[in-house]
Amino acid sequence: MPLSEPKFDQLKKQSAGFPDSPGVYLFKNAHETVLYVGKAISLKKRTASYFNSANQENPKIRALVSQADHLEFVLTEDAQQALLLESNLIKKYRPRYNVVLRDDKSYPYLKLTVKEDFPRVFISRRPVQDGSKYYGPYPNLKLREIIKLIYRYFNIRDCNIEIDGHAERACLSYQIKQCPAPCIGVVDKKSYAPLVKRVQWFLEGKHDNLLDHVRSEMLRASERLEFEEAAKYRDLATAIEQMQGTYAMIIPEKKDIDVAAFAFGLGKVLVSVVQVRQGKVIDHIRLVLENELDLSLEEVLPTFLQQYYAPGVFVPDEILIAKDWLAEDEEMIEKVLSVNKGSDVFIRRADEGWRLELMNMAEKNVLSALKDDVQQTNLLTELKDLLVLKNLPRNIACFDISTLQGTFTVGSAVFFRDGAPEKNRYRKFKIKEVVGQDDFRSHQEMMRRYIRLLEREGNPVPDLLLIDGGKGQLSAVKEVLDQELGGNYGLASLAKREEEVFVPGQSEPVDFKGHLKVRHLLQRLRDESHRFAVGYHRVIRDRQAVTSLLTEVKGIGPSRLRALMNRFESVKAIQEAPLEDLVAIPGFSKELAYRLYGTFHPQTTENL
Repeated sequence: MPLSEPKFDQLKKQSAGFPDSPGVYLFKNAHETVLYVGKAISLKKRTASYFNSANQENPKIRALVSQADHLEFVLTEDAQQALLLESNLIKKYRPRYNVVLRDDKSYPYLKLTVKEDFPRVFISRRPVQDGSKYYGPYPNLKLREIIKLIYRYFNIRDCNIEIDGHAERACLSYQIKQCPAPCIGVVDKKSYAPLVKRVQWFLEGKHDNLLDHVRSEMLRASERLEFEEAAKYRDLATAIEQMQGTYAMIIPEKKDIDVAAFAFGLGKVLVSVVQVRQGKVIDHIRLVLENELDLSLEEVLPTFLQQYYAPGVFVPDEILIAKDWLAEDEEMIEKVLSVNKGSDVFIRRADEGWRLELMNMAEKNVLSALKDDVQQTNLLTELKDLLVLKNLPRNIACFDISTLQGTFTVGSAVFFRDGAPEKNRYRKFKIKEVVGQDDFRSHQEMMRRYIRLLEREGNPVPDLLLIDGGKGQLSAVKEVLDQELGGNYGLASLAKREEEVFVPGQSEPVDFKGHLKVRHLLQRLRDESHRFAVGYHRVIRDRQAVTSLLTEVKGIGPSRLRALMNRFESVKAIQEAPLEDLVAIPGFSKELAYRLYGTFHPQTTENL
């Protein structure tokens, strides 16, 4: 939607009133949603650049400014503080137009809770500043197998209970010698610490240190004639040696190094990180950075480094890049990362020798990722041409309605970006305005609410809105979209029975002959939206069944019903709950618990 001249002038005037000082600026929409966060040495000069003629020719910058309602700023003492504040605000708000690691919840980390008296390790979806150590992200590894190996061989606890040393008895892990049982006081904090240090060696790739320890423990166990324990250490040593055998020795020094290579895709930056630990290549990781404004690598790289090496995440001794992309930010970022690591971190150019060899490896991997990205772009270009869309359909939302003869009617909207689902953008709707079974009006209500939800969230309308239905549903939704958006949208429908695709203004279905991959993409979207809608419909229906059944029990009103639903997930769970669990629910007397239990077990309660 083009920006009106009064609004453009208002934003420009706000920018002119900003101080000529370092700080952070924010573009916000009318709903106070943060659209973009930026840092500046001079807030006045930097924000003024968005309104000059050169930047207004950039459609991405124009789109950002067109969605903005006002600008805000936060002053900082210097450029380094601005850099840190920008990073924190991006993590907090995850603005649409900033460079952001794509759905970093999909990139798991291993979390070692070193601040606890008796640390444990488990999978975490996002690092936070809680004093723990985070290793990763690991998009390519089977982390549960790694955790299983850690618990099997390193003898640290696998529970999440509070440890005070006074538990009544230890769990099974202690009986099978996979936990030292701090819960009952068998081991104290000082004796537990070396176990944690060995886990750190393992996760940080310091396998030589670990092997020395394992072999010495194996020898001691043999001398004590504890052959079962010696065999355990022997198996661990074999596993570590096998892992080392798969690693290539690349550099003559035992350093921890990450090598980052970059390639530009459509609206994104592809990243390949080759991880070197103690002089050996141990992994290669592919990541995607959203880059809605098509920023240069000089602008992308500082943000990437701060997101990838978030506080608590393992930071290597060196980070290698191909060219001098960081300019004035390099020294500041080195300082920030050094603080996170607790020792010096250096960002260096991979210009010769073994550093250049490592960079060639990373660039080869990122070019492979770019090839896959080009194939996906070609598929979306095919779809654009077939449906005669104005924009490449990188963002597609698909909608479905689920109902049971006009009752419990719900709608779903699933979201795919570049052909892959983004589940944090899925939305569900309980249809409120339609009485009875009316698929057309239900689709209209859902679409109207979806468009307004996008406005509140600061998200643009997807490039393609796909309806699960035929020409009738298509016409009904088109009526709403014309009212809400004018003609600025892409729309199609996919009918279930004949798998035909219709677009507005065309009576015959689109001919997908020779375009099976494109059809399969649309079918995958339709099937996912149907699955999501049916799942939500089942939840609503079951919830109503719970309410109807339980409120018939004398003494269960709204507050006790909420207590039940907070404790149990379904009617089946309540049916199968033992009497003592019902008695323990807040607000339930023994008499009421017996009455509820008797509803599901009448023969049993006769004998109580």
